[in-house]
Amino acid sequence: MKQDQPRPTPRAGIMDIEAYVPGKSSAPAGVTKVYKLSSNENPLGPSPKAIEAAREVAAKLDVYPDGTARRLREAIGEVHGLNPANIICSNGSDEILGLLAQTYLAPGDEAVFTEHAFMVYKIYIQATGAKPVAVKETDERADVDAILAAVTPKTRIVFLANPNNPTGTYLPFSEVRRLHAGLPKNVLLVLDAAYAEYVRRNDYEAGIELAGSAENVVMTRTFSK
Repeated sequence: MKQDQPRPTPRAGIMDIEAYVPGKSSAPAGVTKVYKLSSNENPLGPSPKAIEAAREVAAKLDVYPDGTARRLREAIGEVHGLNPANIICSNGSDEILGLLAQTYLAPGDEAVFTEHAFMVYKIYIQATGAKPVAVKETDERADVDAILAAVTPKTRIVFLANPNNPTGTYLPFSEVRRLHAGLPKNVLLVLDAAYAEYVRRNDYEAGIELAGSAENVVMTRTFSK
């Protein structure tokens, strides 16, 4: 290759992304058994049912799985009263978050999230060439008024982790509805409810009803927690 020829150039924003650093493994002196909670690993080991299911399909690993996850979508729909056609399955909710960013964001767009939210939001936003907009929280809790104030004509997505990790805070669903009502109809509200099963408050909802009734709401869940 001639020295004066330009080399391939990645999309704007890609080289600005900082590598995601997972929870580090460490153990205090004198401690032999450590539970690594930062990576959501189960100290009890895998479920016996999961082990048995893996054994049952081991002899069929030469066949492609159903890319539409039809049986799983139908089962989820039956349990939660949802239309399977409105459900998409992936390798963890992270993949869905990335697909949403790729689908709805382009260079020049903006996407909003709160300052202590899942750092993957910022990574996926930058990967599309869009501008990540981090909004200050109040007492380590998402602030609906601050989020709405950050929305501009360039905003395409608002990511809300509810409940949030690592702060452990959440928004009552009345506040989530207020957030949704204040957003322009062309802005997608992504409710990341990965930790929904951990909330035991009567004023909390994961967002199933809102996602099922509003055209600009997506709720993500996961089996990994």
